[in-house]
Amino acid sequence: MKATFRTPKTYKGWIGLFAILTVVLLGSWPVIPLLNHEAILFGMPILMFWSVVLIFLTTGVLMALNKMGVND
Repeated sequence: MKATFRTPKTYKGWIGLFAILTVVLLGSWPVIPLLNHEAILFGMPILMFWSVVLIFLTTGVLMALNKMGVND
């Protein structure tokens, strides 16, 4: 099977791609070292709190994209 990269064809598709890439970048290298401290926030280290925020952010973005009908 030949693997190809497909780009979005609609405005909603581009918004969805940008939203997902933004969430992925928020959980990757440039952000993580900034949050890797011993300080406690809501009873958790800041990095653990950020991980929980990312889970809810990812879920919210995917729910919003589903409501927009991006997967149609």
